[in-house]
Order: sequence, then structure tokens, then C-alpha cells
Amino acid sequence: MASLSQLGNIFNTIREIDLTPIRDEATQQTWVAIVGNPNGGARDLAVAFYLAPRALPLDDASRAMAGPILTSIENAKLVERADLVIFVLDYARPATDAERAAYEKWRAADKKIIVLFNHEPTGGAVVPINDWLGARTLEGQVIKREFLEKQLVPAVLQLLPERKLSLARNYPVFRVPVANEIINETSIANASYSFSTGLAEIVPALNIPFNVADMVILTKAQAFMVYRLGLIFGLSTRWQDHLTAFGSTIGFGFVWRTLARQLVGLIPGLGVLPKVAIAYAGTYAIGRGALQWYETGSQVNREDIERFFREALDKGKAMAQSVATKAPKIQGPKLEPPKLPFGRKKPPIPQLTAGEEG
Repeated sequence: MASLSQLGNIFNTIREIDLTPIRDEATQQTWVAIVGNPNGGARDLAVAFYLAPRALPLDDASRAMAGPILTSIENAKLVERADLVIFVLDYARPATDAERAAYEKWRAADKKIIVLFNHEPTGGAVVPINDWLGARTLEGQVIKREFLEKQLVPAVLQLLPERKLSLARNYPVFRVPVANEIINETSIANASYSFSTGLAEIVPALNIPFNVADMVILTKAQAFMVYRLGLIFGLSTRWQDHLTAFGSTIGFGFVWRTLARQLVGLIPGLGVLPKVAIAYAGTYAIGRGALQWYETGSQVNREDIERFFREALDKGKAMAQSVATKAPKIQGPKLEPPKLPFGRKKPPIPQLTAGEEG
């Protein structure tokens, strides 16, 4: 368990960050309308939005937020407030007049639309996509997790990228995919930052002590990441609740103290590429540790963090090498031969004659 003094240091870092934009993005209501026959897959899809790795706690934010709008084509007026419309058809067939009229209204209102044919793709039936031009069309069974995770969830996140925190906080089926995206983005950002400061560190003319600055910047980015993960997993919007609960389980003292020392690059001679790899792997380890705790509620120990770190280290090395090959080369000053005083000629190079060698 992390000591109060160790957690206090983290709290001081977090206090310097304005978390309001992150909180507002996560807590806004994202309206998803599921339109179709309740017995043809529409109701099953609405239930599937609440699939989670474990039973949702009573205080999970999704319980207090509005669920998806489940309606039929006859009550299409309820779709007016929706940010996204998922039109569920039980099989591939042409649109009816009522469906076509409603669809044209949605398009005129500039709605994001997914048309989902709720059947197992056979390859034989021709999907009538001409009736749904302008929409994203999908084929698959909404009762199958594989279809949801590999097709529907990515399609929704692609249509509403600015709402990913809200979608995940509202609807648990989006949580793990969004969490993995957040962890990956933060790991890459920290690695890229370490590369930029590592380059500056080896250019003496800049004379800037980047080591201390690295620790502050990287730790803040990790804190942002942990806070985002907590929000999308339905926790309180108070950052103190996240760090107190998480710190008592994983031991923030160990994670931040051990990994931050490596991230900072206290040894100037370590080199740029190892620092980039460590920055990526260290941030990834912290994110995966947080995700495991939020996702399962199980204890996260030192061995887990070290395993996550090792998993990401090879990827971090590959990324460091890739970044290095794309970065502009830094050239030192060009050395010119010494100039002779005006009017002087370069003395001739003495030539050896036979008998003078050796």
C-alpha cells in the first residue's frame, strides 16, 4: 500500500492540472438511438451495450445515465435528439416506404447512421446497400460478443471519435476498447516527448536541464491517463477518489517511484533510444495496471506491473527505432581547413626519392 506521503506527492502533481475538460467530456450524455423491431435484435443490442467484464457496482455512473433510446420506425420522432442512430434490421431486405422516409429525415438532419443487418453473414445474400447510401452498413449477430467487439464498437468510435469518453462512461461495452486506445495514445505521447527532450539533452548548445522537466511532464500525462480510465469505468469525477482507491491497491509509491526514475533518464549517458523505449513501456505498464484494477477489481502487484513493462518494452524499442529513422539528422559544425595568412602559399609536400625511404 502506498504511504500517505507518497500519495500526497501525487496529489500535489494532480492539483496543478485542470481536469475540468476531461470531466466534462466524459460526463456529457451521448444519445444513441436503436431503431427496429424489439424482437428482431433491437432490444438485444440495447442490452448488449451494458456488457461488462464483471457485474457493475451499484454506484457505477452508467446506472445514473440515460440508456440508449429504443424505438420502432413508427416512432422515429424520438430519434431527433440522438447523436447516433443504429437501425437494426433482422435480415437483408429492401427498405419499406416508412423506413426510407425516416432514413431520409435522419440524413437531412446530418445524423450519424449505422444500418445493422442482424444475421450471420452467409456470403450468398446481397445486402441492399443502395437503400442506405451514406450510412455505415454492418452484418452480424448482436448477441455475439465477437461481432460487437470487432465490428460494431469500432464503427461507433470511428463515427463519434470526440465522444469516446462519454460513450465508454455511458455504455460499458465501449470501456475496454477505449481504455486500450487511451493507454496506447499516452504511451506513444510520452515516448515521443522523451525522444524530443533526449535529442535536446545531447545538444550542448541548448544547455537545458530536461531531466527534472521530464519527470513532471511524464507523470502528469500518466495522471491524465489514470483519471480518464477511472472516468470511463464509471468512477466518481473526483480525482482524489481514483488515486486513493487505486493507490491502496497497486501501491502508487512503487509504480511512480520505480518507473519514474527510469523515465526521467537520470543517467545522461543512457542514450536517446533506450529512454524512448522505457518511457513507452513504463507508461504502458501503469495504464495496464490501472486497467486491470478497474476492469476486474483484483489486486495488482509488483509482478503484474513488471510483466506489463516487459510486454511493452520490445514494442517501445521498435517504436524508438522507427522514430529515430524518421527524425531529421543533427549535424555538428562543419570543420574547415585552417586559412593561411594573406599572400602566403601552402608549402609544397616534400617528395621522397629513391634511397630516402625508411
